[in-house]
Amino acid sequence: MRRRASAFLLPLLGALAAGTVSGTAQAAGPVIPEAFRGHWEEERRFCALPSDATLTLTATALRGWEATGAVTKVEEVGPRAIVITATFDGEGETWTSSDRYELSGDGGTLTTTNEKFTFQRFRCPKG
Repeated sequence: MRRRASAFLLPLLGALAAGTVSGTAQAAGPVIPEAFRGHWEEERRFCALPSDATLTLTATALRGWEATGAVTKVEEVGPRAIVITATFDGEGETWTSSDRYELSGDGGTLTTTNEKFTFQRFRCPKG
């Protein structure tokens, strides 16, 4: 019986050590790809002192001037484009929005598009 148990447990322990099996049974939620994450502004001069068009993308949230959105879905729709669906809270209201985010070839410009507008922002330096 011991051999049978160790024959089963050894590969499992190896997978845990390698990080291929989660030690907990929780599923990961939707995540914004690393290339899109960062602080974005409508003009580079606002990187030091954010404007009302400021946008920060983290792995699981969008943060603007007066609202924060928890990401509920991320869909890749092109080589440098995603659609993010998020539930926002701000100014006493809650709403859900789906917007398309597209990176320029050099990753320095982010264009946001939805049924109401198209808006371009520039990546701010880290720090």
